[in-house]
Amino acid sequence: MAGNPLSNGACLPVLYDLLARGYFPKELPSPFTTQPFAVFATNTALVGDFAKPVNPKPKIKAAKPCRYSLARGGLLRRPLSLCHPVAHYLLCREIVNEWAAIAPSVSGTLISATHPEDKPSGRAIDGHWPQSARAELAHQRRLAKRFALHADISRFYSSIYTHSIPWALHGKQVAKTNQTHNLLGNRIDYLVRLGQDGQTIGIPIGPDTSLVIAEMLMHKCDGFLASQMPGLQGSRFIDDFELNFATQAEAENAHHLLETCLASYELALNPRKTAIFDLPRPIETVWATALKKLKPRSGVQAQAADLAILFDSAFALHQQYPAEAVLQFAISLLQFETIDPGNWQLFQRLLMLCALPEPASFPFAARLIVAKSATQNGGLIPELSSIANNLITTHSPLRHSSEVANAIWACLALQLTIGDAAVDAISGCDDPVVALLALDAENRHLTSKPIDKTLWCSHMNSAALYDEFWLLAYEANVRNWLPNQGGVDFVANDLNFGQLKTAGVHFYTPTQLPAATQPAPEVIQPQVATTLPPPSL
Repeated sequence: MAGNPLSNGACLPVLYDLLARGYFPKELPSPFTTQPFAVFATNTALVGDFAKPVNPKPKIKAAKPCRYSLARGGLLRRPLSLCHPVAHYLLCREIVNEWAAIAPSVSGTLISATHPEDKPSGRAIDGHWPQSARAELAHQRRLAKRFALHADISRFYSSIYTHSIPWALHGKQVAKTNQTHNLLGNRIDYLVRLGQDGQTIGIPIGPDTSLVIAEMLMHKCDGFLASQMPGLQGSRFIDDFELNFATQAEAENAHHLLETCLASYELALNPRKTAIFDLPRPIETVWATALKKLKPRSGVQAQAADLAILFDSAFALHQQYPAEAVLQFAISLLQFETIDPGNWQLFQRLLMLCALPEPASFPFAARLIVAKSATQNGGLIPELSSIANNLITTHSPLRHSSEVANAIWACLALQLTIGDAAVDAISGCDDPVVALLALDAENRHLTSKPIDKTLWCSHMNSAALYDEFWLLAYEANVRNWLPNQGGVDFVANDLNFGQLKTAGVHFYTPTQLPAATQPAPEVIQPQVATTLPPPSL
């Protein structure tokens, strides 16, 4: 569902799309959905906190988001948020209703590549340029330049000071003088904090609304740089800058100006990812260029040899670049390849060789096997079940959401049994996404024994509807997967969630589709090369 163009070239986001396609993080396993909530919220006469205006400041109970710990490769992780439905609905509604006032602050600059636009498919709001356009923009904007400043903001989304939102929209002096909800920036600030238990540091990572908020701040920084350096050339993808200059002195000046501007919004550059480079230099990372050359041929023997070469190369490059998405990228290159039936077993084994050394690659490998398994006759390798169980057993005690959740999802999609050790480990994993997938698996008789649900049952009460276990408390109640504490239907008794239950809203849809319909992994886009040793700034 596309938006409507405004006079300044920006687009008006649609509330339904923001709630259906721009709410939960895209990295969640496929059973998690917000489409039923979007249908409900945009076609129902809402009551309770959902119906309250934001000006003047309303009395709405603060809530917490569910947390989802995403493996990024190596030892790196990213904390994603499954925002509370009340706060997130109100924030989306405010952004849509006030888009005419917001649009000038996110409409794009000479260097912005990710100013938000509504999209007809995929995410509801995404950047103007996809991440795959990095190389193309670098080719264009490095012309006639000798030096490039690469700069990245340290923990960008997690370090945004919510009070800086009105600073960006209205100016710091106006925002400090007027702290009422008459000011749009104060309302957005309030709604972000409402969904984060009142916290002022950080905005959620995952929903599309956060891209809009991030671009409000970055739009100001772009404008400041352009005003100080006429003819500025380069690109910015969210918080990742490449600015190009004729002299090193200009690049150094840009670095200092950028630091100054960011500091005014309580942000700072990451010194490990900020450097000035001589041009020319490679556009793309060395490992991505090398892997792209290794396209498998057709024919059983030729394809088998080429697959072995591709993965051997990927393993060697992973050793050289352990913190980068080498294995994920190698796997994603194969999603459109037709695998010869004679190579199906080999294909699975090569994919699974990535999973334990680099758990961040397992979702890509599992989804690729699920997507292709319906067209293959060779069956699944037994090691697949062992690896999924190993991931569950190893990562459940650490509450590594993505490793455990995707391993359970693979067991659901491929009808694999979760063994005794993995069941015991899951029982101690206090994670709402993991819990719902595991309860689904038990309901489908895919666990070797009953799960000890004592830990999860402790969240089946009214308080949990407004803390980080709101998703488990709500969904396990409406599906009758866990008993209510004290035998009281706390969901039905809550004015906000009770109307969702009455309307049959679900945030989790048990996997029932054949394997061939499961989504293939998204193609990983490598960033512009920044791995050469940088000179000091």
